[in-house]
Amino acid sequence: MRSFRNAAESDIEFSPGVNVICGSNAAGKTNILEAVFYFAAGKSFRNCKDRELISFGQDKANIAIRFETGSNIKRMSATLSKGGRRAIRIGESGPLKLSEYIGVFRAVIFTPDHLSLVKGAPENRRRFLDLAICQSFPRYAATLSEYNRILAQKNALLKRGNVIDELLSVYNERLASLAAVITVNRRKYIAKLEEEAKKFLFDMSGGKEELCLNYQTQAGELETQEEIKERYKALFAEKAEQEKEKFISLYGTHKDDFSVSINKKSAKMFGSQGQQRSVVLALKLAEGELSAKLTGEYPVFLLDDILSELDRDRKEYILSRITDRQVIITGCESESFEFGNGKRIFVENGKIK
Repeated sequence: MRSFRNAAESDIEFSPGVNVICGSNAAGKTNILEAVFYFAAGKSFRNCKDRELISFGQDKANIAIRFETGSNIKRMSATLSKGGRRAIRIGESGPLKLSEYIGVFRAVIFTPDHLSLVKGAPENRRRFLDLAICQSFPRYAATLSEYNRILAQKNALLKRGNVIDELLSVYNERLASLAAVITVNRRKYIAKLEEEAKKFLFDMSGGKEELCLNYQTQAGELETQEEIKERYKALFAEKAEQEKEKFISLYGTHKDDFSVSINKKSAKMFGSQGQQRSVVLALKLAEGELSAKLTGEYPVFLLDDILSELDRDRKEYILSRITDRQVIITGCESESFEFGNGKRIFVENGKIK
């Protein structure tokens, strides 16, 4: 890392097992996870802009990662600039688009913010779902990017007023096609995710709790891609005047969500805080398990100060499920001794000690 957050210059070698990053608050522990995760998602998990990742007083930041996948050693690098332009490369390649590098390096991130995944806003669940799909199915990233690009153009048209109906129709036709692809992919992934997460929650609760995930879309219960496309075309046409009045797109997959139920009751409405946290643990563990099944390799697990947020039983459960994989955990110095032979990395003022 060079000029990334508060790291003037840092080089870290992680062990293939458990790595514990220790240090006081604001020492720079989370920044390390942020740099690692950047190569999995092409952005920070803190949902900030690239320019905010550059050290104060610097014009650019550089990060690079070297990792083993299968029998190959790969290197990825990223250059971020104050001007907003960035370049992400694999080896000696030129700058790549997201769809060209996502899925090459994969990671599951778990932060205290994720504990509100069940009861938080739908956009949080969509973000979780889309990133997980992108890492296992890189082509999905191009579809999602194109959908967001066309949606932005449609919203700009609606916001302007005096809408040209022919142009609106063109946007709606394209959005309907892309929405159908997104919906089919999300539904398939949700079904697989539920299968894995159900096992973890059942195990965690001693066989007392059964998890169910239900994908919710404005296209209804239609299943085939062509049916969903036609439904969206009809919906966009039916609601065109309403969208003109509101000056924004009100319908499409950017409004979708998925619900979580425990023993057929809404986890959001009726689940205790402990149950909701168990669900999130199950979803995150399931994400990693599913990634391994779909790609043949486990992702790197990144846990940002999460253990201090969990009670002893849940802490022990998650550690028992991931300590035989590559894990990078941040925490205070006293927590580092819970991991036996795990590698300890001490950080102070952005520097590795």
